[in-house]
Order: sequence, then structure tokens, then C-alpha cells
Amino acid sequence: PSIITLGFRVPTTYEKYEHSTLIMFIPKANRIAVFSYLFKEGVMVVKKDSMQASHAEIEGATNLEIMNLVKSLESKGYIRVTFNWQWYYCYLTEEGIEYLRTYLALPEGVLPATHRKRETIRPEGRDRESADRPDRPAFRGSGDREYRSRGGGFGRGGGD
Repeated sequence: PSIITLGFRVPTTYEKYEHSTLIMFIPKANRIAVFSYLFKEGVMVVKKDSMQASHAEIEGATNLEIMNLVKSLESKGYIRVTFNWQWYYCYLTEEGIEYLRTYLALPEGVLPATHRKRETIRPEGRDRESADRPDRPAFRGSGDREYRSRGGGFGRGGGD
């Protein structure tokens, strides 16, 4: 359904936008800021608000630029995105770590914060059994779900 006038083919409105792709040019400094933040943290949240002037945690880049970078990285499989209540929750994948490491020229040993192993430090205090009171266990209750047998309450089996 094109209109032909004087030998020229004029596309209809539907044909104009059917195969076209809109391209957004993002300054390299903004792209590097977003990629650096994503690699450093391993995760990122972006509000679905294209009119917001800037992101809360990334300086320089607008929210629209970050949303488009998220869309691009997701289509390439570098991040996994969960959308909930008008927020994008972005998680870096293993392929994304490798891509950002090469893009940002980082050494092999550098990892995002979500992929680093943390040392678990136990708080001081009683361990499983206390030395000063061996007759009393550190964790109260001798069996599973003992707290339910204390009676009271409403509903099924809730007391007399």
C-alpha cells in the first residue's frame, strides 16, 4: 500500500517506522561511568523515568541514557534484568563481567563486589554451648517448633 507519484514511491506511515531503529548517542564518559559503576557493584537499579535528569548514584549520565545502556546490555546477555514496580534491577552475568573487564581494561583479578568472597566473622559472645553454664544450651528450645506447643492463639489447634 504505497502511494506512487511521478515515479517516486512514497512510503506510508506504517512502512516508515516498520524497519527503522532509533539510535541514541551516549557520550563515552557517561558510558564509562555507568559501566564502571556496574562492574564495581555487580548490580544496579534504574527507575523507569525517562524524564529524570540524573541517576541517584551515577554522576553525569541521564536516566534515559542508563535505561538505553541497560536495554543494550540485556539484549547481548551481559546483564539479567528484573522489572518490578517501575524499577529495573540489573544483575551482571559472567559474560558481562568478561565484557566489562575488557572494555574498561581491568586486570583479571578484579571482581565486582557481589562476586567477592567475604570472610565470615562470628560475633563475640556465646558459641553453641556456653562454658559458664554447661547445663543450659546456647539456643533455647530442645526441639523443632517447640514454641508452638505453648498453647494459646486462635484457629486450628489454638487452645481450649
